[in-house]
Amino acid sequence: MQESIVQAFPQADVSLAVVWMDVLPLDEEATARKTAGILAEDPRIRHFHDPDKLVGKAVAKSLGWRGFAYDIYLFYPKGATWSGGLPAPSQYAHQLGAHGDDDHFHVGADLTRSLRDMMTRTVPPSPANGGHQDKPIPRRP
Repeated sequence: MQESIVQAFPQADVSLAVVWMDVLPLDEEATARKTAGILAEDPRIRHFHDPDKLVGKAVAKSLGWRGFAYDIYLFYPKGATWSGGLPAPSQYAHQLGAHGDDDHFHVGADLTRSLRDMMTRTVPPSPANGGHQDKPIPRRP
């Protein structure tokens, strides 16, 4: 996310919510805070700790999955209405092997490409760019 969205689209008018859930044995609020501190400080990013996986369960439900979802990237259009439950995203990518047979499963460089493509399709033209779509900044070699 850091490289694919935050750094690649520095002028994008987006809000990013990062939800940290206790999935692995060492996952806890302190670990989430430490890991969140590694990410770029960007006013568009908000971090949340969800030890009960309430967000993960709502995401899974919005996608028609059972259980809870994590390691997933959801995209909603600006102005999307969130009432009566989490809406299905307009686009998403995940790294969940249990759902690896769908077209949304991506890892490594493929995930980075997929996230950049989704951002390019999601981000409306930016007034900061003279009304042009925010272009991703190329990766450094």
